[in-house]
Amino acid sequence: MGEGERLHEQRRRRFWGILGWLVVIGLVAGFFSGFVAGFIDGSGGQGTPGLKAIGGAGVALIAVAVAYGSWRFFASVDEVEVADNLWASLIGFYAYAILFPAWWSLSKIGLTAEPDHWIIYGVALLTATAAYFYRKWQSR
Repeated sequence: MGEGERLHEQRRRRFWGILGWLVVIGLVAGFFSGFVAGFIDGSGGQGTPGLKAIGGAGVALIAVAVAYGSWRFFASVDEVEVADNLWASLIGFYAYAILFPAWWSLSKIGLTAEPDHWIIYGVALLTATAAYFYRKWQSR
């Protein structure tokens, strides 16, 4: 194996390792946040201060982990991966930037209900993911 192939293999291993850790952190954080949210919801929205503190700490941990994981991800990938992610992010942002004002305007003139931000968020993420995979498919 040549030097370039060895470096490429190291980079790919680091790439998948970072993604793997992000998935593990997301699964654990999702489980615990779902547990805390379900417990608080089951108690009529009256969680204990300790449980609320655990929930708040979990949210802060997720935010820090995503920011750090994103930084590590972009520091370890090549310029092609960065470009694919930037294009996908831009397209996902445009999906949100177009969908929200359109839905909001239609709600103000009485044609639809108020915008549901979770639906718009989901559509934006799905659009960004589709754009990412389209770029990957185009470059093969």
